[in-house]
Amino acid sequence: MKILYSFLLVLIYGNCLSQPFNGEALIIPTIRQPFHDNIDKSQQQIITLKCKKDSIFIATNNEDVNLYTTYVLKSKVDFLQYYVETEKTLSDADKYTWLRGINDMLQDFIKNYKEKKIDAIYLSSLINAYYNAMLLQVSNQSIKPVIDENDVEVGTIILSNFSFQNNNNIADCKLALIYKLCKKHPENTLKILTKYPNLAGADSLIIEFAYLNPQELYDYASSNTVLGKKIRSIQEPMVSTVVAIAATDDGRFLFPFLDLIVAKKITIDEVKKTINDEDAYFKLLVKTQDYYEVLAQQGTRPLAMDDLADKIKAKALENYITPINALHDESNAVIRFAKIQTLTPTELYFITVMGEEELYTSSFISGVYPKMIEGLGKAKTDSLFKMVHYGYYRKFIKMCASFNMLEDFLSKMDRNVAENLMQHFASDLEQYTSLEEAVDVADSYGSIKDSAIKKIIITTVRNNLQQQTENENNKGKIIYGLLNQILSSFDSTKNTNVAKLYNLPSVYQLSNNILKDDKGRINVQQFFYGDKDGKEFFNDFVNSFRSKDWRIVSKPNWIEVSSNNATPITIYANRPLNEEAGLDDAAQKQLKDYLDSLNIYPTIAIHRGHSYYLKASIKQITGNSKLVLLGSCGGYHSLSKVLDISSQAQIIASKQIGTGAINIAIIETIMETLKQGKDLNWQSIWVNIENKFTNKKELKDRFDDYIPPYKNLGAIFIMAYNRAMRVNPHFSN
Repeated sequence: MKILYSFLLVLIYGNCLSQPFNGEALIIPTIRQPFHDNIDKSQQQIITLKCKKDSIFIATNNEDVNLYTTYVLKSKVDFLQYYVETEKTLSDADKYTWLRGINDMLQDFIKNYKEKKIDAIYLSSLINAYYNAMLLQVSNQSIKPVIDENDVEVGTIILSNFSFQNNNNIADCKLALIYKLCKKHPENTLKILTKYPNLAGADSLIIEFAYLNPQELYDYASSNTVLGKKIRSIQEPMVSTVVAIAATDDGRFLFPFLDLIVAKKITIDEVKKTINDEDAYFKLLVKTQDYYEVLAQQGTRPLAMDDLADKIKAKALENYITPINALHDESNAVIRFAKIQTLTPTELYFITVMGEEELYTSSFISGVYPKMIEGLGKAKTDSLFKMVHYGYYRKFIKMCASFNMLEDFLSKMDRNVAENLMQHFASDLEQYTSLEEAVDVADSYGSIKDSAIKKIIITTVRNNLQQQTENENNKGKIIYGLLNQILSSFDSTKNTNVAKLYNLPSVYQLSNNILKDDKGRINVQQFFYGDKDGKEFFNDFVNSFRSKDWRIVSKPNWIEVSSNNATPITIYANRPLNEEAGLDDAAQKQLKDYLDSLNIYPTIAIHRGHSYYLKASIKQITGNSKLVLLGSCGGYHSLSKVLDISSQAQIIASKQIGTGAINIAIIETIMETLKQGKDLNWQSIWVNIENKFTNKKELKDRFDDYIPPYKNLGAIFIMAYNRAMRVNPHFSN
């Protein structure tokens, strides 16, 4: 049936196109023959674009479409050549022009196709459009109908063809194409309108853009340009509100409330009254978050929702987290946590979930969490999630687990409610575009000690795996399949090697050889920062390596600690100078330049210092890193950022308080093991380090919060998922 249909297509179109030929042989003047030869070569070049052996142009997976497209390419282009040679109204100069134009059209298609600017399916439309435009041009008519009827990709090639540059309506044709371009790629509307601010229909395009990207409209709204004036003249609620916000000096403080202002739930003046009051402004941000969350759950995602989240995070860090973290040595809780005394449970909740990477363990356990529970009064703790409409609830559960407070939090609600909560926690993970929720589940599981809660999570994961398998949801199958294997292996005494199942480097050990460069050296880079603690950490580090087996070489901005025998190891550590003056940054840059000049690319990276320096260290980690130690408080929360840089790096980090003595013990043990030429067997290494703190309870408790690579469930999940996606990309469907 398909072959018959294809034959009928050829017969129908062939009959239509063959009428003008009348069976006559076309005689081409020798002087114009090269032009025809070029066209013939271009036709054949298109047919073989995908494969040199093709005889049919493969435009789609549909055989009939491919046959039709190939027929148009051959027969209609041949007819165009015939038309040029036989049309009596064309002069010889015209014929040269059109023959060159036909070949240019085909070559432009080839160029755009290779550059992925046009899809193969457009070829037949392009050839037909060229023919129709030619007829209009020859009869001295506007080719605008052709531009109006065809897609942007086709119109772009037609209008760029020199054969039509003298069309009597070329200017309007280009404007029509520009309008189409804005409709096709609305994200580029304002960039395009910068050059064509008076384009017909510009007002409607700007209004559409306002609901697509009000943040970018804000940037243009106050500009002293023709487009800026055009934007300011539009009387439409969203555009007018963005213009009004952009016209103030406090625009960036007002923008998160955009949807609220448009809906007339609040005025610009009302927001401005709170800006200079830290608590009032933060409270208004959280109240707005509540309004936006309801809209989002009803199916209408507020346009400023991301901006609101960014502002809540910025103000939580600036107004509350940084001040209480800075007082971590203050023993008087009233003094340390004075900043949060007037905040409600929901406001403290958002300080927690937005401050994941910055909030100190002691800040949460001793201040934010008890104040939150106190604020709930006699209400069950699950009421907190109802207050925030379950926004970020997985993040909060993960953080409670990381801070060893999840059991306490769940104990303050009814048992059946807690069980249902944890079931929901481990469900619907396949519905999210990112892996963040699934990683939160994996991370939390590794921190939970209550066997009953762990059983609920693993049972829920297995039930979801069965359901996703029955529904043939590929993404769901791999997410829950991975979680099932990873969580099961974590609890198993058999140490099921998940890494082996997914062809990943083992997470139970790290080969000595894989850390070596091509000269057999192991290079380590350690980042220090010049505050009081950083200088103490640096001195402790140097003193720990003062022995006959290690050699210390001092440079102005860094030191080099090298092994004297066995496996050659060198630790490059910048000196902690003055961070506020930017001297630490300069020292680290000079060290990097020095290492680059010697083609030295460290395979081990170590961050030493407080959590607020961690971002600076992570930025300097490279894809060469095979082992990363994040020695700061809560470094564990940054594992995804490290894996974005080095996808298979093994990571050691604390979920809570980073401690200098523990970091030194880990570093010493790793270096001594590598120096002896041994591989890093994490299980035995962890036992050896733990034994050092047997009689030191505080250090032992803090060491328990350090997560070795084989227990780093979130990192294992990310690596395994990425590996599975590379092998089976269809799983994203």
